[in-house]
Amino acid sequence: MADHWHILGAGSIGCLWAAHLVKAGHKVTMILRNSHRLDEFEKAGSVRLETNDTTEDYAVKACLADRCENISHLLVTTKAYDTASAIQPLKDKCRSDASIVILQNGMGAQQQAAELMAPINVWAASTTDGAWLRSPFHVVYAGHGETKVGALSKGDLPNLPAGMTPAAPLKLVADPSIELSLWRKLAINCAINPLTAFYDCRNGALTEDPEKHQHMARLCDEIEQLCHHKHLKLFDGPILQQAEIVATATGSNFSSMLQDVRHQRKTELDFITGYLLKQAQIAGIQLPVNEQLYNDLKEKPE
Repeated sequence: MADHWHILGAGSIGCLWAAHLVKAGHKVTMILRNSHRLDEFEKAGSVRLETNDTTEDYAVKACLADRCENISHLLVTTKAYDTASAIQPLKDKCRSDASIVILQNGMGAQQQAAELMAPINVWAASTTDGAWLRSPFHVVYAGHGETKVGALSKGDLPNLPAGMTPAAPLKLVADPSIELSLWRKLAINCAINPLTAFYDCRNGALTEDPEKHQHMARLCDEIEQLCHHKHLKLFDGPILQQAEIVATATGSNFSSMLQDVRHQRKTELDFITGYLLKQAQIAGIQLPVNEQLYNDLKEKPE
């Protein structure tokens, strides 16, 4: 049976999921942040999905948060720093048996959302899909990955919320250890995204240039220290090795953090390196290389 999904966050991942949920037969409504965005959507008329040489339009609806009612399935794809303020006004718009999925970079915002929305059930998701916006509501599916989903709310919940069925080729994986998966994604993001923003470079430069690679190695050494203290075994091999694999595989990509810095937009640094540093402070561990990088990026204009 088709479900009605509301999607909060009309960036690349939000639009990617909107298109694939419609393709799978679901009804989709985008929740937009202001009337300007609603006007942009009305001009676009649909969500456009570009994959390789194929471009298709998918009919979705759009509304502002105060016009939403009876939300049964909510997918949140906002930037991490917007999550709390964007989701809180929707609590009384959600049904008591609603399913909420938080799909974004970084850590901290997912757990905060679960606390804010309790007792409504919340899941966290982490994706390796690649996508970018050619123009508002026109998404380019740039890299096929997978999306892991697991329950954050306490209780006997399934790892996948009912009705979360996108069309192929989006791949969905139930993950009973979603917190560990979020830490894996966080570690790689900490090793790559801030450095590309600092050096103003593509991901691949971090393995190709000796100075940049050495900087990444020192970041990873500190991340290893914190994970060892927290008894977290993220990968079979060193974090650096995994970061090298990802940086090489996405070598021609510009990280989202670098794109934000270039456009003088607010970054998700506080929910990536910032979250790492908060966890280190709790553990009583110093991460001077990560801290210096965090401070250097904080000095960049937004």
